[in-house]
Amino acid sequence: MLGFEKLRNDVVSWLDSLKVPESRGRYRFHANAEDTVFCTCFALFILDLFKETSRFTEKQRSGWISYIQRFQNEQYGYFEPEHYYHEDKERNRHQLTCFCLSALRILGAEPRLPLKFIEQWKTPDDVKKYLYDRGCHQGRPGSGNKAMFQAIFLTCEYERTKEDHLLDEIGAWFEFHNETQNRNGFWGSDLRSHYLYGLQNGFHQLLMYFYWHKDIPRLNRIVDVALMSQDRDGFFAPTPGGEACHDYDAIHILALARRATDYRKDEIETCLSRAFEAVLSTRNGDGGFCQSKSKLMGLMDFFRHVPIYFSGCRPYLWYYRSRVSLATVLKAGNLIHTGWTREPRWWSQSNLWDTWFRCLALTEIAQTIDRTTVQDFRDVNFQKAPGIGCFRQ
Repeated sequence: MLGFEKLRNDVVSWLDSLKVPESRGRYRFHANAEDTVFCTCFALFILDLFKETSRFTEKQRSGWISYIQRFQNEQYGYFEPEHYYHEDKERNRHQLTCFCLSALRILGAEPRLPLKFIEQWKTPDDVKKYLYDRGCHQGRPGSGNKAMFQAIFLTCEYERTKEDHLLDEIGAWFEFHNETQNRNGFWGSDLRSHYLYGLQNGFHQLLMYFYWHKDIPRLNRIVDVALMSQDRDGFFAPTPGGEACHDYDAIHILALARRATDYRKDEIETCLSRAFEAVLSTRNGDGGFCQSKSKLMGLMDFFRHVPIYFSGCRPYLWYYRSRVSLATVLKAGNLIHTGWTREPRWWSQSNLWDTWFRCLALTEIAQTIDRTTVQDFRDVNFQKAPGIGCFRQ
């Protein structure tokens, strides 16, 4: 099996090939893409995971900080990209703000300006109104992200100021989610929100429960859904060959659930052991990782993977995998558009996002399962700031 030392060196070497020459902290998203501040954050997260940031000189650190800080909006305090490539501008800038807050925490710095936009949530009722308006109780697409962003902002502001009223607002956030959770532990009343879609969307809220060490209602049901979602190849996505986000979402939940409860602990460890090998298989020869090596290019591909769709014993998951996979076939092209860069990426192309998520998945599994062959993968550095990349044990 591939050793940790080689994987780390190969990833760092591949990452270095994406660096913009003579720059401080500027990286391209993939070999054919431009650099953006999103890419700066993703590159830093990978470097920090592998403890490379401990080698930064003061000049290097200052260069990264000043580059990131220049993207903060003078009037409202959020961070925004030079160009919006996502149609939902609120999501784009809130996501970037979360990434920049995490990046600055890694670098031992703070935003230059106050986060004035947080003033829109002055009371617990303001918090709940925002969540209702964004359809978080309905499991609306993207609502899990927006709920997580709001919780991250309130948490970071509380950790910075220690103002008691922020605890009331954070408490209202958890109260809203406790009151609107469905029977399987996610958000939304339709059938898809009780299974794989609900798991992927609800991961974002659950991440904040784990960060605050809050009891998670229906945690056993969440574990059940995550376990039943694994396909015969070890992935958790609805399409063959896995997808970095879907796979990481399930892995993160199972890894932290294993530490929080003894429920189905042996099955969780077996599941994560299989997932480890699956995630490793998405590594490319250049040292980076991709979304998937099994993009469905036509109906022949779709029918060739029929056994994947029928993994497990839940008929709804058979239907959901088949439907999503068929939609992937019918969708023209082999490209993924994200909103982080102008250029899309190929499913099988090494890129910063998939590499970060795949490496996070591998290292979180290594913290959880008792296997000699993965112990070297524990020598990593998880983020301290709330959000993706934080693995509170």
